[in-house]
Amino acid sequence: MSHLMQDIAVFFDDSDLGQSILETGAHLARDQNARLIGLASNEKNDATPEDGFARGEGIVDVIRRLESSSESHLLHASQSLANVAGRYGVTAEFRVIPYFGSDIDMQLNSFYSDLLLVGYPEALGTPFAWSSIKALQQTGVPILIVPRAWNGRAIARRITVAWNASRQARRAVADAFPLLLAAEAVDLLIVDPERRAERYGEDPGADMAAYLSRHGVQVNLRRASSQGRPVAETIVAHALEMNSDLIVFGAYSHSRISEAVLGGVSRTLLAEVPLPLFVSY
Repeated sequence: MSHLMQDIAVFFDDSDLGQSILETGAHLARDQNARLIGLASNEKNDATPEDGFARGEGIVDVIRRLESSSESHLLHASQSLANVAGRYGVTAEFRVIPYFGSDIDMQLNSFYSDLLLVGYPEALGTPFAWSSIKALQQTGVPILIVPRAWNGRAIARRITVAWNASRQARRAVADAFPLLLAAEAVDLLIVDPERRAERYGEDPGADMAAYLSRHGVQVNLRRASSQGRPVAETIVAHALEMNSDLIVFGAYSHSRISEAVLGGVSRTLLAEVPLPLFVSY
């Protein structure tokens, strides 16, 4: 059985930031020997204030111009995907998702991928009502959130795994396994293990570190004290100190609430992305 990802999807557009996200996806696809699926919405709104005053035949002209703009946008996006795939030597597929599409469109284009990449704070190329939380909840496909400042650099060489011995954290480890195996170093980080000592056993984190090591992961067990700081801040500080280029964590939510409210750590990490985040649900 292969321990590499097979299909990596990325939302992008033909903007500079969109191209940066695409570059990151191609880099990861090459490292994983995966197929790169480029996803783009068909909406490129180049409307002007004057368009709102169009009447009669003028309305038809505006519609034609906007349709032409959308077609041009998608053509440039598809060409960008082909160019990037060629440079990185990966197989690529281009898909268009309706900008005002349904959740079904999102699911059909996410279900059959191992990972979905998206930019932050601008999720370029995504449908109108798209959100990372909704995608996680509806598909279960892990998402890799790439911040604007990352600029297409390589990721997943040095990984920090935020471990709290929860179901969500265990799911994240399982989903990220192909990346963990390929990484040069993985830090299994536990913040304030004494707070919930019953979760970890006598030697907090040792069992999971041993599990990862037996499967071939180059893992280092780290324990850190928050010293009164928020846990998310402690995780980020450790990741930056260790020159990590990816944080892996499991998003936590209260199942009793119909529209899930994320736990404090998840909410902070997702809202303040300083480096790429691999989030599983």
